[in-house]
Amino acid sequence: MKIEQIETFLMIIETKNLSVASNNLFISQSAVSHRLRSLEECLDCELFIRGRGEKLVTLTQKGEEFVEIARRWKALWNETKQWALQKSKMSLNVASIDSLNTCVFSKLYKELIDSNSKDASNHSIILNVSSHWSRTIYDLIESHDIDIGFTLSPLKYPNAVAKPLFKSRGVVISSTSSKYAESVHPHDLNIANEILFSNIPEYHVWHNFWWENNQNEYSSVDTVSLLFTVFDLEEKWAIVPVWIARVFERIHPVKISELSVVAPEYTCYQVTNRYPKSSRLKAIERFTTALADYMKKDAFIDSVQ
Repeated sequence: MKIEQIETFLMIIETKNLSVASNNLFISQSAVSHRLRSLEECLDCELFIRGRGEKLVTLTQKGEEFVEIARRWKALWNETKQWALQKSKMSLNVASIDSLNTCVFSKLYKELIDSNSKDASNHSIILNVSSHWSRTIYDLIESHDIDIGFTLSPLKYPNAVAKPLFKSRGVVISSTSSKYAESVHPHDLNIANEILFSNIPEYHVWHNFWWENNQNEYSSVDTVSLLFTVFDLEEKWAIVPVWIARVFERIHPVKISELSVVAPEYTCYQVTNRYPKSSRLKAIERFTTALADYMKKDAFIDSVQ
């Protein structure tokens, strides 16, 4: 089946007249008839009801059924031609938990997307970024639906490999008018005013040790955007990774207090598949290089320490 046959079939459908179709295609009417016969032979069915000497055409039942298929076939052909003319670009799917995407890696993504718009060579990356829960990230890595993931949990999966990237301490954030000092003990914090925000099981164990496991006494949120929304309430406090606190500082004033007792650290893991897609190897390599360079910058170091 050739594109010329499909285009001729669709032109006849549009014009409903062999003569008009041949004029629009700049070919003879006999050439139109030849293309139609060749298409029918290829499909092994009749598409039109023919009458001797008639220029108007009528579709058979098979012909009516083939109209939508022909349109899709032509659309796919046009898409294929456009693809063939384009320079090949690397594509990469990255996923992370919301807080890491928002507070740690957003500048890296911006740099890569910006360089992609300026780079006309084959070395640019089409970056697709999404936010998910940790277990979903591992599932997506396992199924090859994403290429790189960032999470705070080292879960065990057959083909998902988690590599520690960096560690950060937890700090207390509160309103600038709060009474909390630069260094606070858990006993100094009123649990009734807590906005619980954590992504690691170790923190929940530590939290329950100091305040017991009573969820009726405090509120909780699970995304950074929600934390931003509720945190202008007076006397409220939360224990968060320092990189969330640094972002808070830039958006609106907050007080950052250090914990006087040891709390679990937040470890960021880079997760990849043990057997990555061969078509994504160059993109993964370039992203990994860009990530290593980004982690050496003062803007990154100051945010996570």
